[in-house]
Amino acid sequence: MKTHASHFSRIVFGLGGAGLAALLATGCATESTGVLTASMTPEQYAQLSDQQCTGVPAKEQEQGILAYRDAISGAQTLKEPYQIGKMKLTRDSGVQIGVRAQPNLTGPWLERVATCHMALARSGRLTPSASDPFAVAGGTVHVEEAYTGYIVQLHVTDADAAKEVMSRTSVALTAPNGPVTAEHVAQ
Repeated sequence: MKTHASHFSRIVFGLGGAGLAALLATGCATESTGVLTASMTPEQYAQLSDQQCTGVPAKEQEQGILAYRDAISGAQTLKEPYQIGKMKLTRDSGVQIGVRAQPNLTGPWLERVATCHMALARSGRLTPSASDPFAVAGGTVHVEEAYTGYIVQLHVTDADAAKEVMSRTSVALTAPNGPVTAEHVAQ
């Protein structure tokens, strides 16, 4: 397993003190399946959804990792390093979403749920919500394991897509969760 402590040191999820330090200090990469690519056809996405969605509950198929919203600790722009000559820079390349560890929740499962959801949406078998960051075209997903949970990374192809993904993530994570109540209506 590969340690990504320097990568995690830039993540800010609002876990507070010890929780954040534990999450960021000891990250390990899970092996990515690499089956979801930005250049697949709708037919290939349909085949992928048949493979990845078997055994995935309907809620997870429809919402992806947002089905675990109560376990989501926060989100941040994913930065990708690049170099021009001797100068090291970063560019926005997506979003990373922190998911707290839960019983029976693993990195490979989160990656499978996200891949299933994205394949269903791209094959036309599912109409995602307008605020779904995983519905942005060209995105790929990778999950990294950390001591207290997981980092779900949604990579996109360009800066405009990265802005769209971050905007949708903000909307998805701030919108009311669950049935409308008098408290939500009054706000």
